[in-house]
Amino acid sequence: MSPLIISLPLTAASPTSVYAFTQGQAGPSAHLRSASAILLPDTGRSTDVVAVVPAQALSWLEVEIPAGKPLRGEALRTVLVGLLEDRVLDDPAALHFALQPLWQTGRRNGVAVCNKAWLQGHLQALEAAGRPVNRIVPALHTAPTREDAQLQVTGTPHDAWLWICEPTGVWGLPLSPARAGWTAPILDAAYPLSAEPAVAEMAAQALQRQPSLVQPAQRLIQAAQSEWDLAQFDLAATGSARWVKAWVRLQQALWQSPAWRPARWGVAVLLLCQVLGLNAWAWKLQSDLHSRQSGLVQIMKQTFPDIQVVVDAPLQMAREVQGLRQAAGQTSRDGLEPLLASLGQALPAGQAITALDFQSGQLRIKNLNLSDAEASQLQTRLQTLGLNARREGNAWSITGQGAP
Repeated sequence: MSPLIISLPLTAASPTSVYAFTQGQAGPSAHLRSASAILLPDTGRSTDVVAVVPAQALSWLEVEIPAGKPLRGEALRTVLVGLLEDRVLDDPAALHFALQPLWQTGRRNGVAVCNKAWLQGHLQALEAAGRPVNRIVPALHTAPTREDAQLQVTGTPHDAWLWICEPTGVWGLPLSPARAGWTAPILDAAYPLSAEPAVAEMAAQALQRQPSLVQPAQRLIQAAQSEWDLAQFDLAATGSARWVKAWVRLQQALWQSPAWRPARWGVAVLLLCQVLGLNAWAWKLQSDLHSRQSGLVQIMKQTFPDIQVVVDAPLQMAREVQGLRQAAGQTSRDGLEPLLASLGQALPAGQAITALDFQSGQLRIKNLNLSDAEASQLQTRLQTLGLNARREGNAWSITGQGAP
């Protein structure tokens, strides 16, 4: 299922708040729509709902967290407040802090800061509308290295902004036709430049070079694909909810991310090869079985030409052989005399047979009193002689090994 990516408006949450949103993956089909919270697309349990915080709502700072005892939760936030309270204008209690992904102690880490009440208001409004947010990401974030730094121009011709994304932070400058031409000298011309279509011409005039075009919907999708998650400290999911979020993101990445497309094709080809191989092997086994059955039928017809209809070749052949033996006056292996002769060899000394019954190759002996040791010995000896023996109390049933 496609993720639902929602851009939070800069105004405070209210019943009339309108949210820009998109669904799906980056591409020509991605487009931006707007709706109130209650009219946003329905979400299921497996839908990853991502809230995007506009760049204008965030401030960026750097802080070095002292090495020592591992810090988590409220203890980590207390340390951040102590390190940043002299560098922020508002009361730290009214601000929400979020550390960069994979932050480390003993080194400088990026911190995103925004108004907590504003952020919580929108999160609560979306949850009340049945669209609870799984992840919070910044619309623009710091670059991992200086080589990854970039310039982005967003907005409309009446409210255009130039954003500089560097390792040390994200900086914004208002861009207007009146300022075209003066911005270029203060920027590094090596930084890649992108712009939304509405402000692409203004960006080209101001920065004196042609930007690459990025649709607003694609920019939201790119933001959602980052490793950032501003849902930290008192806004963080805990316990099983965190595992559910991680599983949903992994599932969507495996099934929808372009980076995993070669792996998906590889798995599909592998499964297809397995299915074709199994079908080919089953066809070969079926062919061998038909060949053997045809061979038995052919042998049956050659050996007994009088039989024209063959239904079960082994059974019919056994009956014909039995008939030939009887006609020749020979006894079969499962006849009465061979069974009695084998039983006489296997019975313990001193045992007498007082009652027996023979029918269809099965010899039943009644009232044979044997101890457990003698019974086990008799069964072993009969098996050695090629007979099956089954004990039923004091009665025994003896047949040839080919008989049921």
